[in-house]
Amino acid sequence: MKTGDIVQLKSGGPRMTVQRVIGSDKSNFGLKAADEFLKMKGFEDGDVICQWFEGNRLNDGTFKVNTLNVVETSSNFGFSMG
Repeated sequence: MKTGDIVQLKSGGPRMTVQRVIGSDKSNFGLKAADEFLKMKGFEDGDVICQWFEGNRLNDGTFKVNTLNVVETSSNFGFSMG
């Protein structure tokens, strides 16, 4: 899983966009600190932070990677997320 992929919970629910993968950016001090906080909550490197819309409301959440299926990869969109 990588930033930009479209995922869905294995149990169903809305399609979500992967915003960030925990542990994927070791050079950004702010993200490293955020990752350490998430690890104290039980998450680990490879788990993902996702965003999705419910109507006009933007939601976000952190998910264990083994609870998600990739529906579409960002490489299918014809651009790179960097």
